[in-house]
Amino acid sequence: MCRSKSVSYFAHDPAHRLLPAAAAGDGGEEFTCGGCLVAGAGPRYRCATPGCSFTIHEACALRFPKSLKSTLHRQHRLKRRRESSAAGVCDVCGEDVKGACYGCATCGVALHPLCARMPGVARGGAHPAEHEAWLVRASSSTATAADGGNGEKQAAPAAAGCAACGRLVGSWRYRCVTATCGAEFHPRCLLPAAEQCRGGGEGEEGSVGKGCCCGMLHYVTYCLAISSYGYHYRF
Repeated sequence: MCRSKSVSYFAHDPAHRLLPAAAAGDGGEEFTCGGCLVAGAGPRYRCATPGCSFTIHEACALRFPKSLKSTLHRQHRLKRRRESSAAGVCDVCGEDVKGACYGCATCGVALHPLCARMPGVARGGAHPAEHEAWLVRASSSTATAADGGNGEKQAAPAAAGCAACGRLVGSWRYRCVTATCGAEFHPRCLLPAAEQCRGGGEGEEGSVGKGCCCGMLHYVTYCLAISSYGYHYRF
């Protein structure tokens, strides 16, 4: 990803150019993105106009197209918005949508830009490091894994609370695929937005595999890892 050139941001003064700002240490201090109003860390873009401190996620600066096809909302393309058309919560993380976002007018849903690219596989500090969790969507009777278009996987419903905070999880949750575990988490309890900005999780836009031989090996391992968890998933 090239970070050497200045960019403009659709929800900021077009005369103000944004430049990459280095993040110190292991990702720098956390900040609130001036575009989507979600927490961030790591690489960022900052307004170069004197007196303007507007700062946004690197992803919001470089990867916020006018429309997006996300595996987390397969029905329709998501449209970029300056702000949510109505007060509401993100369809993925369940947290308030206050700034620039993606939305579907047909379904009436909104997603934070980072949540539209929530990794399909994640590990986090709230869970043993060797355990891998899948991002799945639950309904009254099934749940569908975000697998990047490699086929839908059905999961038995679960009413358990988040293993990190204890509150009931929403429709989207991370579910551990370790056979002896099965813990479920709110997406942001397992993978906070700032950690996603630092590179936490694996893949992009719900993708499991990687575009290389190591990615194929990971995907095969990924499939084998859930073979003993088949009572939750059927292909």
